[in-house]
Amino acid sequence: MTIKPDAELGREMKKFIDAELRKAGHLPPAELQAILEPWMTPLKQAFDIVRQLQHSWVKWVEQNREQLAAFGYVMQQAALKAGEFVVAADTASKSFAITLARLKTLADQGWTLPTQLSVAELHEFAQLEDSAAAADFLMKKLEQSDPEFKQMEERLLNEPQLAEYSTILQQCFRSIRRDDFAIAVPSLMAMLERVIQNLNPPSLAASTNVRKTLKDNSPVARKAQHDLFCAAIFLTLATVVADRWKEYPLQAQAATVLSRPAIQHGRIEPPNTKREMVRLLNTLETALALHDQLDGSELRPHATQKMDKRQQAFEAVFKATFYLPRGK
Repeated sequence: MTIKPDAELGREMKKFIDAELRKAGHLPPAELQAILEPWMTPLKQAFDIVRQLQHSWVKWVEQNREQLAAFGYVMQQAALKAGEFVVAADTASKSFAITLARLKTLADQGWTLPTQLSVAELHEFAQLEDSAAAADFLMKKLEQSDPEFKQMEERLLNEPQLAEYSTILQQCFRSIRRDDFAIAVPSLMAMLERVIQNLNPPSLAASTNVRKTLKDNSPVARKAQHDLFCAAIFLTLATVVADRWKEYPLQAQAATVLSRPAIQHGRIEPPNTKREMVRLLNTLETALALHDQLDGSELRPHATQKMDKRQQAFEAVFKATFYLPRGK
């Protein structure tokens, strides 16, 4: 048996079809109708169905014209609202970016970004001019929402980063409720130091240099740059810690301040004021919030440069709105 090439087989099939069509063209009408009838019936049925669908569609549109018009109006209004939302979101994002920038001023005076405030409260906090006003603001907030520090205690006791400190944490808060703040300060500063050290990648886990952990261009700093909100948390924490962990001169006056080296080496007595206790607890919660923000993120040194400032600000306010207040 000889198998013909595709081209030759195609030419023969074309000749056969042409011959059949010419033959059909010479058939009497009756015979032609008999041949085509089995093919025409399904086609006619199909055309009938299409006509019925078209008729039904036109009829439905006529019957629901008012509802369709109302729906169109709703969609138009929704589009307008969406436009208003975009404008409002853009305004809020720009305002939030300004707020985050202003927090650096308060960080220079010892206050990290308070993660127990809502976004609206954070805006208020950022407008404050000095350390005393910041202390008054946060103490008033604490007196209203958690006067006995019970919510904060529970929150910290459930914090994985502080799992090894459950005994001393409870003792610290019992002292705080008695206004024996000086007793709690050394232990809470040690916890803060451990939380900051744990920000390091595994290769630097043994490092005890807290200031080095938070210095510019450290692995933690590079990792924190992935969005404005996280970067602001990092910046305020790094600013405060750099001051609180700096070397304390031996000849300096024994002022009661939050100085980790001075307290640790017995050069000064720990402060015994509620203001300094609130400052320390606020710093601890900020460090824990930085863990939350960095959890699962990759080292991306220039990630924010891939977005313009408007996009960065929108992402920051979006993340902060769903995160703040911490532990809600």
